[in-house]
Amino acid sequence: MTGSERVMVFGAGGFLGARICALLDERGIEHRGMTRSTGDPHRRFDLATGHCYALDALVAMYKPTVIVNAAAATQGDSVALTRGNVVAVEALLSAMQRTANNARLVQLGAAAEYGDAPHGTSQDEQAELRPGSAYGFTKLAGSELVLRAQRNGADAVVVRSFDISGPGSTASTLLGRVVRQVEETDTLQTGSLEAWRDYVDVRDVAEAVVAVAVTDEKLPPVLNVGSGKASPARDVVQRLIELSGTGAKVVEGAGDAGSPADQVPWQQADTRLIEKTVGWRPRVSLDESLTDTWEQREAAVPQEAHA
Repeated sequence: MTGSERVMVFGAGGFLGARICALLDERGIEHRGMTRSTGDPHRRFDLATGHCYALDALVAMYKPTVIVNAAAATQGDSVALTRGNVVAVEALLSAMQRTANNARLVQLGAAAEYGDAPHGTSQDEQAELRPGSAYGFTKLAGSELVLRAQRNGADAVVVRSFDISGPGSTASTLLGRVVRQVEETDTLQTGSLEAWRDYVDVRDVAEAVVAVAVTDEKLPPVLNVGSGKASPARDVVQRLIELSGTGAKVVEGAGDAGSPADQVPWQQADTRLIEKTVGWRPRVSLDESLTDTWEQREAAVPQEAHA
């Protein structure tokens, strides 16, 4: 990169997007956060529904060297997921081709694109793609659009994050739902907690995104971001309850745990490629992440835009 980056972040009002913007602030990197919930017309845009001319004008006006797409639809019916995870990506790619064809695109993907893996194995960037949910299918479709653009010469990369934890966890995540239930009741209703997931702190994911955004290294098409260690969802939930000090009880099978455990019982990231490419490694332990998730629960942000 040039050393004088101008970063445009879509989904800046969400769980991950807000952390990315905060880190860019800390690093003194010029940036503009775009969200669909702000009152500032120069910082408000919904990639899923906004007019292409308006998007062109926003991108052309800011002249970004990097665009980070941390906006996504994590919940809703198939139409909402398609608009938020596929239509939105196509809109952004088209606008970049017209007005910022030299900018780098960092697209936030998701482990849901991989789906399940054999127990005890790690999924690298060449792992078979077999998503087990509508969310996973639509995120994969968005990633494929970015990878097609890359094959056609665009400076673009998909950063696939595994299960994001940490302060500000939204209600679209298992841990975010647990925090909200613990605050309201002494009996938690969850789905099956049999699944093993790779939990990675939101601050570590933001560090990875910024490192990828500004590196001079040649980037591969896809980079995984995770802790590299799967943990049982049941143990993670119980630890979060323990940290809350509430003594709340869990009733499994009575609610939604996220990706169904019987469809995706195991996921664990292989992060060697991003370590080799930009030197990124996770620094926040799961226990520290869970502690901060509870202690900083008032920091939760709207779930309107995060990958």
